[in-house]
Amino acid sequence: MPSKAITHDNSHSGDKGLKIVFIGGTRRGYLTLKALLDHGFDVALVISLRQDEHEAERLEEPIRVLARQRRVRFFETKWMKDRDYGQLLEKLRPDLGVVVGCRILLSRAVYEAPRLGTIAVHDSLLPKYRGFAPLNWSILNGDERTGVSLFFLGERMDGGDIVAQKSVAIGPTDTAPQVYERICQATVDVLLEALPSFSSGSPPRVPQDYEAGSFTCSRGPYDGQIDWARPTRDIFNQVRALTYPYPGAFTFYKGKRMTVWSAEPVEPCPPYGGRTPGRAHG
Repeated sequence: MPSKAITHDNSHSGDKGLKIVFIGGTRRGYLTLKALLDHGFDVALVISLRQDEHEAERLEEPIRVLARQRRVRFFETKWMKDRDYGQLLEKLRPDLGVVVGCRILLSRAVYEAPRLGTIAVHDSLLPKYRGFAPLNWSILNGDERTGVSLFFLGERMDGGDIVAQKSVAIGPTDTAPQVYERICQATVDVLLEALPSFSSGSPPRVPQDYEAGSFTCSRGPYDGQIDWARPTRDIFNQVRALTYPYPGAFTFYKGKRMTVWSAEPVEPCPPYGGRTPGRAHG
């Protein structure tokens, strides 16, 4: 994914009293962890979550190096089943858990261990798009806006009380990696803006209506096949939602699979009679 600087001021540098445990991964997690450390927060433990093998951009090593450079206690795991992390956190007695870039459900023993609870960042405006791949789904569905939500972890998936939210625009031709850059910035910003309320002991908590909103499902590479019978705009949204570093939208040409990394919609679309969309003619 393209690299882009994340900038901050030092207005939060006085909120150093919180002992934080960081759990997460991906580029968004790395940038958030770095921001916490750069602003002088007391990150007492980092639990880095290994990414899926097919992912093009891997952040395990940068997170590992960052933790070692800052002399922060560090574990790396995939499913958090290699040791009793609940017991580990109980002994550590952190004030707050911060979760960014996590794709697994954490146990109650883990998210309830910090004194003030555990907060996570989800890349949608909850209660909309709870679940997997919300950024990709928002583009697939032609949304003009997405965002990030900072919320308390609880028993229900992405269903805890909301601390803060930040809206992120999606332009009509924006690709998923372009929107992801804004999501990364918004993630860092919303967390740094909210942490002073935890230091004061009175963070906002707005309950979610769990019957409202919507859910998304995970997507695999096989979900990227283009259905040429769908409207032009839908196909264009699919291409821009799945472009690199995601697996890509694909079709078949002369019996061979062809990945479509970029496209432009033809509008207005010329009318055809007796034509099969996506099939070569002549």
